[in-house]
Amino acid sequence: MTVFPARALLAAGTTLLATAAGAQTTGMAQMLSMTGHCDRLRLGERDLTATCSAKLVKIINPNGRISVYFLLADSRAVSFSGMDDKDAAPDTDVMHLDKVFTTRLDTLDAPDAFPASGTCRFGNTMKGPMTIACEGTFTEGGTFSASFTTDGSPPT
Repeated sequence: MTVFPARALLAAGTTLLATAAGAQTTGMAQMLSMTGHCDRLRLGERDLTATCSAKLVKIINPNGRISVYFLLADSRAVSFSGMDDKDAAPDTDVMHLDKVFTTRLDTLDAPDAFPASGTCRFGNTMKGPMTIACEGTFTEGGTFSASFTTDGSPPT
């Protein structure tokens, strides 16, 4: 799997929101930026951990779809996207993944999408440091895993 450089996460994120939200007709998406440390980012055989930046972006749509963007130091981004589990425990959230996206410099309005299954689990970003951990498998084969620990500062 190839992950290409991208400079306009917002443009790609907007495209992903429009694509992922499809039937959304009311409400607005919420975008949160968090700082901390990328503990792990593996896509198939590629280990991108060393290129992770100290920032992570989480986009929450009114329809329950969540996308978590692992931003890389060289402007690349990897996003894990899926639906929120409404039955998660207080201060704990679970997202059921169905896609992994990678942004590309050459086609910002059409990020690469890889069907997948798995979960992301995370705590309440307003209650100090917490870890966002994603893992699963690609439909076409191979596994992925990612983990980011926030520094405890409130998201912006």
